[in-house]
Parts: sequence; C-alpha cells; structure tokens
Amino acid sequence: MLKRLLAKSFSVFCVNVKKDKDGTLIILHRKGFFMYLRGKKAGLFLFFVVILVSGLGGCEMAQSKEQADLADNVLDKQGRPTETLQKLLDLFGIEHDGTLESVVAETQKVWLRPAGKERWEVALLHEGNREQILPLLKKIGSVDAIFPSQKNYQYGVVLGALVSRVRSRFAFLLDLWKKGIRFDEVVFLGGERPLHATLESADLLLDPNNKELPFSEGWRLKEKLPETETEMMKMVFDQAELPEGFAENVNVTFVDAQMQQRADGTLRRPTTNDTVEKWLEQNPEPGSCLFVSNQPYTRRQDSVARTYLPKRFSIETVGSQAYQDLPIVTFLDSLARWLYQEKKRRG
Repeated sequence: MLKRLLAKSFSVFCVNVKKDKDGTLIILHRKGFFMYLRGKKAGLFLFFVVILVSGLGGCEMAQSKEQADLADNVLDKQGRPTETLQKLLDLFGIEHDGTLESVVAETQKVWLRPAGKERWEVALLHEGNREQILPLLKKIGSVDAIFPSQKNYQYGVVLGALVSRVRSRFAFLLDLWKKGIRFDEVVFLGGERPLHATLESADLLLDPNNKELPFSEGWRLKEKLPETETEMMKMVFDQAELPEGFAENVNVTFVDAQMQQRADGTLRRPTTNDTVEKWLEQNPEPGSCLFVSNQPYTRRQDSVARTYLPKRFSIETVGSQAYQDLPIVTFLDSLARWLYQEKKRRG
C-alpha cells in the first residue's frame, strides 16, 4: 500500500525518486533539477508524501486529467447522435426519433451480427461502401490506436479474445511498459470459452513466428495444449519475452469466468461483463485500471468496465489500431453493441 501511495504522489509532483545503496533518496524532477536527502530528512519527506496522498482520499481521478470519455465522438451529453454518427446512420437509411433508445433499437436491427454467430463467422457485408463508411468510423474513434493518459496504474487489464488478439493486446501492454507506463498488477480476464478449431489451432498456438508477440528464447510447451480461453491466456503469458523489470515488479492474476446458461438450457461463452463480474468476486482493492483491448472493441469494453466496476475504480481503456483489412461489418457490429451498452450504463 505504501508503494502505491508513493507512486501516486510522485506522479502528482512530477518527480521520480530513487534510493541509493547507502539509503540516500535521489529526487529527480522531470524538468531536470534534482536533490539529495538522507537520514531524518529522507524520512520526513516520505512521511509528508504519505500523509498528503492519504488526505486526498486516494482520488486519482481528481488529481490528474483523465482520458477523454470515449463516448464524446458518438453521443452528446443528452445521448443524442453527434453529427458524424448521424452521417453514418444516414448512409444506412436508419431513422430514429433523436433519443438514444431509438438509435439503439434501430441499429440493433441493421448493424448487429446474427444471434449465435461469432465476428469471424459473419459474411463480409457492406464492403461495397467501405470508402464512404471507414472515414466516418475513423472520425468517431473506432479505427486509430488509443494510448494512456497517466504513467502509473494499479491494474493493467488484458481482455480475453481469440489468441491472435490476446497476443496483440498483451504485446501492446508490454510496449507501454517499455515506454515507462507502470502497473502493480496485470489481470487477464478470460473464461471457459472452448478454443476455435481453426483460428486457434495447435499450429497457431505454438507458432514462434506469429506477428503479434515474440516468444521468449527456448520456450517449450510444458503441459498439454490449452483447451479454453483462460488456459490459452496463461500459455501466451508464459510464451512472451517479458521486458526488464516486469516479472520482478508485477503481480499477475488470471480470471476464469464460467460458460453461461441461456434460457433454453444451452451454453454461451462468457462476455466481457461476465469476466469483470468474476474478477470482482475476488474482491480486488479499488484503484486505477488500464484496460487493454484493440480497435474497434475499445469503446464498448470501456463502457462495460464503467458499468460493472464500482466508482471507486478509475478506468481508462486503450488499444492498438484496427487491422487494415478488418471487415466493415465488424466495426458496425461493435458500434451497435457499444450503443446498447452505453444505454444500459446511462440508465
């Protein structure tokens, strides 16, 4: 706890603090000047920092500027479509009465993928209008990468997906670490979803030349091949070449959400909200969370996190840019699901 309080305070004061071998504190300001403290002075400095930050109530959100709301480019504060979203709706002839409820109802009919179908199973619809649609999707923030606004987070949260996306998300997080972004704990939100026979085949799971995440030198499979998403995420973590200081300073947690039963008795894979709720069952200490997804799923998963996590958690969601050849139907399906989730979040 003391380590976290100090990390937050140093971020607020724009300083980095290092401890020399003889116990001397070396305080380095980001503008270049520095000072040395040892003995009682060093102790008083740390005492002052802890008291100050504790007095602030741990409200990191109040201390610094947060990431802009990912809804701003799509909806105004009253839940009405922005000009760009309206242009996208007009392209599809989607009519509504101006309310979020009406927009959600109509986009669910036109943009949502058929029930029971995964993203990769849907036909490549709407590709004939790609040149008209993609610039609008880019303008509302569904295409380009999103990066963190802070330097320190209590949690870095990697969201579950197909193995290729899990690797790209973990690679994105590791790249953030290399650039100076720090986490006390990394949480992998996974579930019991069975792996896809083709898109998560043994060849793909064991491919050291995959384009998303390099293997550590000499990695070998220690146990049987993974069969579920959570098992796959554990393997991806084990395969990865971790940057200096990561393994020694970051705790790692794997969340395994169960398959969910539908009303007709059949099972469905756990969704993002199922995995978030499963994590909360572990009673994590409230703190700052950096969720790592990838485009175009970042916005919806941000909304899910804000819906289900208590307000004592501060939330940012980041992710790499969308694949250049990603089907338009995938963007639209994700946008429709976000609109639905945002209506739920706003009540």
